[in-house]
Amino acid sequence: MPNEITPIAKKILEAVDRISQQREAAKRERDPVKRDILNERVHILESIVESKAKELYASMGKVDVKANTPVKTVASTKFRNLSPIEKKRVIKELKIRPEDLEGFVKELNDEKKKATGLEKEDYNIYAPNRLGKFANKYAKVRADSLVEKNPKFFAPMFQAFERVDMPFLSRSYVSLMIFFTAISLPVGFVIFFLLNLSFQLGWPFVVALTILSPILTFFAFYFYPASLQGARERNIRNELPFAMVHMSAVAGSGAHPISIFELLVDSTEYPELKKEVRKVLNYVNLFGYNLTTAMNAVARTTPSKELKELFNGMVSTIETGGDLKAYLNEKSGEALNSYRLDRKKKVEALATYSEIYTAILIAAPLLMIISLAVMSNVGGDLGGVGFSTLAYGGIGVVLPLLNIGYMLFVNASQK
Repeated sequence: MPNEITPIAKKILEAVDRISQQREAAKRERDPVKRDILNERVHILESIVESKAKELYASMGKVDVKANTPVKTVASTKFRNLSPIEKKRVIKELKIRPEDLEGFVKELNDEKKKATGLEKEDYNIYAPNRLGKFANKYAKVRADSLVEKNPKFFAPMFQAFERVDMPFLSRSYVSLMIFFTAISLPVGFVIFFLLNLSFQLGWPFVVALTILSPILTFFAFYFYPASLQGARERNIRNELPFAMVHMSAVAGSGAHPISIFELLVDSTEYPELKKEVRKVLNYVNLFGYNLTTAMNAVARTTPSKELKELFNGMVSTIETGGDLKAYLNEKSGEALNSYRLDRKKKVEALATYSEIYTAILIAAPLLMIISLAVMSNVGGDLGGVGFSTLAYGGIGVVLPLLNIGYMLFVNASQK
């Protein structure tokens, strides 16, 4: 008897639990199209529950069950609030074995872990960093005191900190700065002491380097956030033209403006831009800002001038009731044209650099080595240095350094 009714009861519990989830998702959903889809799912699940309940009644009619025995249909939230005795009673009335219920709960949890799209959280929360927590434990009091006494000194660092995406709070970063500055003195002494034993650097040199270690560590932390701004700005600038085409297509479908940002976050093609877009969603979904206020807040802190201009333009278009689709179409076209021109200039520059490389670092060294080889056979020296020594030094030292310098120059010019 239990084996006959158990599968039907499991289907009812599963459908009721999904109805509860879909109703909650529909209440939270702002997009009317997605809300209608969720409500339609609820209606479908309700029809499934109705049909399975009829099957359950039919199954109970085949066995010896009193006609006035009601069938219990309990939503998951209600079931969790029951006392242990009441839960056992409900499970007994539905004729569900405990092992079947455990298997159903496990399957449901697996489905929740795999769920995506409408059931994902539409914001993210800062997670404490272990290294930051460790530094705060020993240096937070000193860090707070230092910041309060020298606000102007730390202001430029905090401004740069806002523009880069770092896994620390600003005060935790100051704690890290103080903590590593403090330990750099003994660590530096040990390192330079060991180097002195190997290379005989001399004690004055060791003491000077040991004293410089905490100073260099402190200022390395101070300027590190500012050093990241250029890379972030460059990455956002490279991703933005293609993201704007994406945004224009979504806006052209008539979707709500916030759906544009949700789809960008779901995409994996804009890793750097996604960090700025996620801030907009956090302001809206977690802090309750409206969309235009959220975009203004992100525009003030983004390192990209192009993204700031885009957000400010979108805010003006939305607030004045303009055509967002037309605005994004225009901006995406301009951005793609600028991107093509920028790529073309860089390719032309590389062509020029290749000619310079051929002349200076291929032809000239070859002629120099041939000349030195000939003069080495003739005999003599140059400034007291033999021609063979000059040849070996040029091949082993000068040429590698020139090539490294050339690569660094080309890499810097392409940024």
